[in-house]
Amino acid sequence: MRIRRAAPLVLALAALLAPAATAAHAAADRPEASAAGWTGSWSAAPTVPFAAGISAEGFENRTIRQPLRASTGGEQIRVRLSNVYGTGPLTVDALSVARPRGTGGIAPGSSTDVTFGGAASVTVPAGEEVTSDPVAFAVRPDTDVIASLYVAGPTGPTTWHRLANRTVHLSKPGDHREKVTAAQFPDTTTSFFFVSGLEVATDGDPGSVVAFGDSLTDGVGSTLDAARSYPSVLARRLGGEVGVLNTGIGANQVVNDTEYGSVGALGRFDQDVLTQPGVRDVIWLEGLNDILGAAYFPDEAPTAEEVIDAYRTIIDRAHDHGLRIIGATLPPFRDAAEWTAEGEAMRQTLNAWIRDESGFDGILDADVVWRDAADPVRLNPAYASGDGLHPNDAGYRALAEAVDLSCLSTGPQVRGALSEREDCTLG
Repeated sequence: MRIRRAAPLVLALAALLAPAATAAHAAADRPEASAAGWTGSWSAAPTVPFAAGISAEGFENRTIRQPLRASTGGEQIRVRLSNVYGTGPLTVDALSVARPRGTGGIAPGSSTDVTFGGAASVTVPAGEEVTSDPVAFAVRPDTDVIASLYVAGPTGPTTWHRLANRTVHLSKPGDHREKVTAAQFPDTTTSFFFVSGLEVATDGDPGSVVAFGDSLTDGVGSTLDAARSYPSVLARRLGGEVGVLNTGIGANQVVNDTEYGSVGALGRFDQDVLTQPGVRDVIWLEGLNDILGAAYFPDEAPTAEEVIDAYRTIIDRAHDHGLRIIGATLPPFRDAAEWTAEGEAMRQTLNAWIRDESGFDGILDADVVWRDAADPVRLNPAYASGDGLHPNDAGYRALAEAVDLSCLSTGPQVRGALSEREDCTLG
């Protein structure tokens, strides 16, 4: 069992790729789990609880059944629990993993107990995370692992991930982890609670890609329970050989903390990226909410120069830890309620810097991929989900397919090829 104190993290919202410099960065400060033969297969970036509602009230004597979509497989797994934003210790009395069967159900005989330091229960101090013991549980890529978590006493405010885009089942009072149907799980939500990571044991060192951003990375606008966000599609393109970790947070900003988006990207980058086991590449898609936020909090809105300074900090932070980072341009949003001419000018300024001046190792030009050729400040109607801001399934698939896999430093398909790339433009 490993317990760690979480450092603040970052998350981003943005686009595709334009010309960028490449460099061979030394592999300094690799996460501990990579050296131990573990890599990330699934993740959900933790966020702060709301002032009211289920995340503020927490749970007592309930079982929470959550589907974790594995991006890569293995014969052993570990599960990470987070109490990063809890106000007191969190006691998880029991946790099991199983294979899915039907809506909210599990396959009979597949339920397997998860332990922490050999014990069934674990107490996670406020502000910390804990990783389970290794569990003999075979996982195949692009399949769900069902994590059923039981808490007996009151949890208090929860560390959660609000926009899971998955159906999570909440039980009647009691420990119902072994129930094979959803009969004892009358309530549902679309948020994850406490579970923040799934790791798999690896024979070699395939590494992982962290997709960092806001709701565009989270997959808002894609079909519920269908795994059609761009990180999910990218994982399938990589053939399940490389972990792809989605650390998007809806409404997240680069510079400022927000009520809905949690800690800004500058504050959460270490927690959500650097501590991921096996991480080698980061795809950064964030910055649009820094523009949109001016519609609600004009006095707190960052300038383009402040966002660019934050980008520079993130790029340096990734390079200091031996990671390649691909930066995405910001997509058009003319039909969103928050659009202004000033905001559009700021988007153009940021995109010009990303394409022409940044130190990203590659540019994913989401602006080019998603815009309407007839009206470039609007989303392509074929890719629009209906709110003027978020793409639909087809749009997310287009972005994932625009990623040149040889621009990534991880995966057997790029061994020996990356050092020959003088630029990496995607889109």
